Amino acid sequence: MTGFWPLFVGGVVPAILWGITAIFQKQSAVSGVGSSAYLIAFGLTLAVAGGISALIWRPAPWTAEGIGFAGTAGFCFALGTGLISFALFAYGVPVSKLAPIWSCNVLVTLAVGAVFLGEAAEVDIIKLSAGTLLIIGGAILVSKA
Repeated sequence: MTGFWPLFVGGVVPAILWGITAIFQKQSAVSGVGSSAYLIAFGLTLAVAGGISALIWRPAPWTAEGIGFAGTAGFCFALGTGLISFALFAYGVPVSKLAPIWSCNVLVTLAVGAVFLGEAAEVDIIKLSAGTLLIIGGAILVSKA
C-alpha cells in the first residue's frame, strides 16, 4: 500500500513528533537533567505508551525473535538518544546544529536495508545518489546556518 495515508501516518506525523521531541529533549538538558535521568523518564513514558497501545490495538504475538529485535532496536535508540542528550547537556550544543546531522540516519537505514534486508533491488541508484548528496549537503548547510 503506497497511498497517502500510510505515508502520512507512518512518515509525516512521526517526523513532526520527533522534531518536537528534540525541542523537549533540549529543554530537559537546559533544565539540568542529564542523560541518565532523561533516558529513565523517556523509557518509562515509552513503557506506559506500549502498555496503552497493547490495550487499544489488536494483539500481536510475542515471539522471542521479535522481542530480541525490539530489544536491540531499543538499545540502539537509547544509546543514540543518550548521546544526543549528553551533547545537549554537557556541551550546550544547540539542538538546531545537531538535528540536521542525526537526521542523516535515513542513509544508514537505506544502506542496512539494502545490504541485509535485500531491498537493494528496489533502489534506483541515480535517485539514491542524488538524494544522498542532497541529504548530506542539506545537513551541512542547515547545521552551519
